Amino acid sequence: MKALFPLIAVISIFACRRDAIEVRQVPKENAPADISSGAVENPPPAKSLSWTTPAGWKEEPGDGMRVATFTPPQDAGKSQATVVALPGDAGGELANVNRWRGQIGLTPIDEGTLASARKTVKSRAGAVLIYDFIGSGTKKPRLVAGMIKVDATTWYFKLMGDEGAVGKNKPAFLKLLEGLKNNAS
Repeated sequence: MKALFPLIAVISIFACRRDAIEVRQVPKENAPADISSGAVENPPPAKSLSWTTPAGWKEEPGDGMRVATFTPPQDAGKSQATVVALPGDAGGELANVNRWRGQIGLTPIDEGTLASARKTVKSRAGAVLIYDFIGSGTKKPRLVAGMIKVDATTWYFKLMGDEGAVGKNKPAFLKLLEGLKNNAS
């Protein structure tokens, strides 16, 4: 053990020797997109699709992936509508439907059940796929979502909140979807 001590002391002296300090400038890299924060690398043009805000609803601009947020009248409880635009298929129809179902505590469905869960409304921008799900529990959540692909962008419209509030505001939400217009055409 005594013979090992001098060896450790010598190694420590040489290990602590400092070389000259170097200063380098490295260009900053672009941070990767973080979907959870709402940041996307190439957000789709927000003006490629337009709509008319329902009477009595308050529309606020979004940020990141969210293009807009709507607050409907809150007489029957609380609800909120959002618009998200993503490039491409953004995971596909089934994955998005199951994500929405999970948001209100429902189990996933399979491809065979997807068609029976889907309704369609026509708009000036094309067919909008509509889903309406009600969760369980004493205070049931409800989600009505619309999905439309315009050029290379998929647009998602979602009305979510208390079952009563969503039910009351669903007709105005559907009217918003029926009034969608593709600004590029």
